[in-house]
Amino acid sequence: MTDWQLELLACPFEHAELRLEGKQLVCQECGRKFRIVDGIPSFVVPDLAQVHDEKEWLWKQSEMKARNEQAVFYDRLLGLIFLTPFEVKMTVNALLGDRKRFGTLVEVGCGTGRMLRHFAKHADFVAGADISIESLKRCQERFKQLGLLERTLLVHADASFLPFRSQCFDAVASCQMIEHVPSHRMRNRVVSEIARILKPNGRFAISGYHYSLLTRWFGKEGVHEGGIYFFRFTREEFLELVGSHLRVENLRTIFGYAWLASGVKGS
Repeated sequence: MTDWQLELLACPFEHAELRLEGKQLVCQECGRKFRIVDGIPSFVVPDLAQVHDEKEWLWKQSEMKARNEQAVFYDRLLGLIFLTPFEVKMTVNALLGDRKRFGTLVEVGCGTGRMLRHFAKHADFVAGADISIESLKRCQERFKQLGLLERTLLVHADASFLPFRSQCFDAVASCQMIEHVPSHRMRNRVVSEIARILKPNGRFAISGYHYSLLTRWFGKEGVHEGGIYFFRFTREEFLELVGSHLRVENLRTIFGYAWLASGVKGS
């Protein structure tokens, strides 16, 4: 691991500094050890089960399994092939706002890098966090082929307990991930974590399923094929969720399929 990567990382439980020891990172405060798997630090450890209730953790384990299995074909899903060009343009514009470029940028829930590769054009250093190690390996290979790996940090992590230092990113994006977090309590924790790692005056863009006329036929809450929980938000629900932790300047819809909230963290 490089110095700039270590400077961004912290224990997801204590937010303390990490020390590199061979192929693992060690928390300077609690002593927890985190493996580095194929160059990707893994912070998905058994202790996470203790900070979730049983149902929350079972749903997250179900999603991890499903995402790992889907990683090889995820980018070929027809819905994503159609939606991605429009989603990229809208999300990048929302994230940039009046800025031209960022020093550091992270996507929470980066998956295979579908969106992160586009965000990378607008930052000097990028990071991506995801709960699926197989998706991250696909992302790693994609970034290697694009020549972006030297300025990229990928971490295997739970979005509710991010392994980053407080106030270390100039911009944070999260694209259609939060609807899969299996409780209101943990969804709030995800947004609070995004707020924690974002620098004062840093920009954010967060999207999540929209409970609209278009999507209500698929249910407000349920389970996708493979065992992935989902929740669709009304406008008021999404605004309350994000606005409880961050100052939302703009809330728009992506074709009635997802909400997109963006703004600036207060100083």
